[in-house]
Amino acid sequence: MVSAEAQSRHGARRVLAVLGVAVCAAGIILLVKGLYPVDLPLTRNPDFIDNVFDNRGVIWAARLLLVSAAAVLAFGGVFIVVSTGIRMKNREWLRRAGPFEISETAVSEVERQLDQWRVAAQARQKKVLELTERLDESEELIAELDEIVASSLE
Repeated sequence: MVSAEAQSRHGARRVLAVLGVAVCAAGIILLVKGLYPVDLPLTRNPDFIDNVFDNRGVIWAARLLLVSAAAVLAFGGVFIVVSTGIRMKNREWLRRAGPFEISETAVSEVERQLDQWRVAAQARQKKVLELTERLDESEELIAELDEIVASSLE
């Protein structure tokens, strides 16, 4: 059984979807109407190109084509930027771009070196901790020796 709250959310989503489709349809209708040419300039000595573009349908189709190409390029650009950002967030690095490609052997070599340096850094960190402990012990012994020397001189 579906709760009343879930039904109201579903109804609100449906209303938003219908409203969004209506707004998009109205925008497209206004765009198509605005792109339709009203006046065509007259030319004194028309050539072939002037004769072709002396038709309102041809000019309207050319304008629609340009707007459509701009929309496709805009959405494509947004998709590329967003998908690259998501891949970078997921630590999936770009290995290929058009004709340029990083070979798998180069990537595996870099990863191997990275692991080697990571292991070396961990080993050095252990050595640093050991030396720090020994230094603390040495300082304690020096402090004790200073107390013994000070008490024997008195």
